[in-house]
Amino acid sequence: MITLEQCRGCEDDFYNGNNPLGIQRCWSAATGEIVKRYAIGTWTMPASPGAFTEVEVPNCYRRKGEHYYRELPYFVKRSDVRRRNDEVKP
Repeated sequence: MITLEQCRGCEDDFYNGNNPLGIQRCWSAATGEIVKRYAIGTWTMPASPGAFTEVEVPNCYRRKGEHYYRELPYFVKRSDVRRRNDEVKP
């Protein structure tokens, strides 16, 4: 089960009691699981070093301005991928 803390920032966090509809828990929370994904911003050039960040998020996680990939594109070197707390490489 996905915790409320793990849902923070997700577009569907609205359904975790943050709404006037009376819905207390997101429908994906019960069956969701934490997975490794590769995040990139909407306007980020994918071929630039440090464009992708390895993150651990719920498999249902969505966020405006970010896109999550299960696998890296073929042209991305694994050495160019950042971890969530790493600084951007020059």
